[in-house]
Amino acid sequence: MTGEDRDQHHQQDLDLDPRLLLYGIRDANYHRAGIRCLRLFSADAPTTKRLAAEVKRLRARHTPSLASATGHVTAWAGPRGRVEQFSLLNVSGRCDDFSRDHDLSCFGKRFHHRAHYPALAALAEALPHLVNFRINVLGPDAALAPHEEHSVVRSRAGTVGVRARFHLPLVTSPQASLLLDGDVHHLEAGTVYLVNHGCVHAAENAGASDRIHLVWDLLLTAAAAETMFGTGAAPDGFTRTPVRAVRPTGRRMVTRWERIAPQVTEAEARHVGFLEPQ
Repeated sequence: MTGEDRDQHHQQDLDLDPRLLLYGIRDANYHRAGIRCLRLFSADAPTTKRLAAEVKRLRARHTPSLASATGHVTAWAGPRGRVEQFSLLNVSGRCDDFSRDHDLSCFGKRFHHRAHYPALAALAEALPHLVNFRINVLGPDAALAPHEEHSVVRSRAGTVGVRARFHLPLVTSPQASLLLDGDVHHLEAGTVYLVNHGCVHAAENAGASDRIHLVWDLLLTAAAAETMFGTGAAPDGFTRTPVRAVRPTGRRMVTRWERIAPQVTEAEARHVGFLEPQ
């Protein structure tokens, strides 16, 4: 069985047993066969249009943080070119305030601009136990170099679980790519994907216009898993996709990358489970 076959086997089984979702994300986090990327929802055309229009207005009215700036939370990932981030879930309401984007807390933060951007607010409010909610922009020829974070985390109570990351491309082109442990992907506009950021990953926009994604992390609680991977109602304007497997468009060897030290050893991650809100 090839690595891709094993990944697809995981993806089929997790429909039957949500525990296998945790194990698949965990395994790929440690660079074994597992879940690197899943297609989860499709947005209908009006919803995609409303979100894209609100993002365009928000970008015109608010100041982003720049990933290449000294002290930025993403500067370690080797940004090249214009890489903007608008942090939409925080305490201050400032879109350039990334101070709590990665603190593993889903409390004390909110989207402060609901009245002006109702479609963005509705999506954020439909997602349980968000840690962050961001607009990520790669300008033409911009990129993030290969880097490795960790989807397997330790809670404040000491339990081991998953912080899961999701992408919703709004503006993209065939020249925009995402690398996950050597697999090259193109993420389609209007589709929500799980992207396992425990893999060695990189992003590049070789197109002539901006690549714009909504990106969010959430604590993988039982409630969040049901919303994102279950069989219940999808967020308004979205439908669950019948085929979750995402086939790579190619392969690219990576020999060097930046890495954050892991919080959890692979041996400790044998006991991975759903987190509690914190």
